[in-house]
Amino acid sequence: MKFRELRDPDRLHALIDAMLLMETEATLSSLLQQIVATATELAGARYGALGVLARDGTTLSEFITYGIDAKASAVIGHLPTGKGVLGETIMGGQPLRIDDLAHHAGSVGFPEGHPAMHRFLGVPILTRNGHIWGNLYITEPLNDEAFSYDDELLLATFGRVAGAVIDQSNLRRELRELSVAEERERLARDLHDTVIQRLFGVGLGLQMALPHVSDDDASARINLALDELNETIHDIRTTIFEIDQDRATDDTLRHRATALTNEVGSRLGVQAHLQMEAGLSQQVNEHCAHHTIQALREILSNIVRHSEATHVEVNLRGVDDYLVLRVRDDGVGFDKVGGVGRGLRNLATRAEDLGGECTIDSSAGSGTLVTWIALKKG
Repeated sequence: MKFRELRDPDRLHALIDAMLLMETEATLSSLLQQIVATATELAGARYGALGVLARDGTTLSEFITYGIDAKASAVIGHLPTGKGVLGETIMGGQPLRIDDLAHHAGSVGFPEGHPAMHRFLGVPILTRNGHIWGNLYITEPLNDEAFSYDDELLLATFGRVAGAVIDQSNLRRELRELSVAEERERLARDLHDTVIQRLFGVGLGLQMALPHVSDDDASARINLALDELNETIHDIRTTIFEIDQDRATDDTLRHRATALTNEVGSRLGVQAHLQMEAGLSQQVNEHCAHHTIQALREILSNIVRHSEATHVEVNLRGVDDYLVLRVRDDGVGFDKVGGVGRGLRNLATRAEDLGGECTIDSSAGSGTLVTWIALKKG
């Protein structure tokens, strides 16, 4: 669809105004809300929705509505996942206009409490490379007439505009993340090269002065200060370990996992042993590999900070379509009721986002086993 196909000057001006009003600096969530609201108002409809395609390309991972109030949304309950007419729009990849949903072959009806909807128009949201990112849906024209071909042209053109804006928003986010990663790397380097070296110098000076101190109380205070310095250096090393980024993106999963477990021993003094199934690196995509390494880094960091472990066993293997990461330590363990903190909750969320799960088996005095599972192609 091209701008020149829109022959109504008022609608063309409205489309241009809508393009200019969309705020690309907003968060993606706010931007999607803005897109669906703008599309619905632009096309003169009562209700609108934006469906974000899941990675499988056939279902919806997110469904954002406009025109349905909070009370009605609560009554409706579960949001659509891409069946019926919505699924037809997804699979077709083309605009779909329906004059009467009740008599359309693909319609599966509406849940109890859902507003009455008869007329329907759905169009894909296309990014710059032609990828279908999601779909825009509108229903019930305010003039109570059927959606026209001009409505289809208008919404399809807006769908392309929305795709370009989403592209731009994602690019800005990626650039910000890159800047943050570079700053984190600089901070880690400064902590290692400057702060730790200065603390070592202070500690060395105290050790050299200790034999010349005759007062027992003063000697005890210096020894206490040396212990605190050692703990501080250990904490800083752990922090560096946590903020270091998985920079070697060209390396295989095996290389990255090996480097990470070796790093635990060299930097933090906890012996970590890795066992990994042969050929697993070739079975997982880069997205899964990256998040697996980040999950392993977080698990190892939790062990160093909280477990008092001296030895860790790391096992990576494949089970059907899933990658399974198991990390067992010989530390003090914890009571699940009070022991699961934000770090472990983050691990569970990361696994769920990749179609898997994270479970923790631990009790006080018996060490901890973390099992982290994700789809290989997640």
